[in-house]
Amino acid sequence: MMNVVLVGCGAMSKQWLDAASQIDGLAIVGLVDLDADRAKARAREYELAGAIVGTNLDAVLDQTKPDAVFDVVVPAARREVALSAFAHHCHLLTEKPLADRPDNARAIVAAARRAGRVHAVVQNRRYVANVRRIRRFLES
Repeated sequence: MMNVVLVGCGAMSKQWLDAASQIDGLAIVGLVDLDADRAKARAREYELAGAIVGTNLDAVLDQTKPDAVFDVVVPAARREVALSAFAHHCHLLTEKPLADRPDNARAIVAAARRAGRVHAVVQNRRYVANVRRIRRFLES
């Protein structure tokens, strides 16, 4: 069983929780959001009665000891979420974009390497044919 804490309970979290509910062997053990009522509502909506719900990521990670974190927060908050996840020895799956600024992106990548954790960004469109053609054009 892979235990996961989802951070950020806004509109995008519904897509993440819908997808997570279809993965055998994955359990959402915690939900974190700055708005406690929104996190509680999302837990009720997805029938996550056993999940720890809170506003403090470090506290929820300490309580749940998850294998991974799903980061669905705004880009400006991604660095803080990533550093916390890696400090708690969690792998991290992040919504796009990786960060709000290049220095934050570099800090996240460096922290993942130091922690020896897997970090991936979803929906990066790196392998879409048109994106690959544009990249080749720009590199030529």
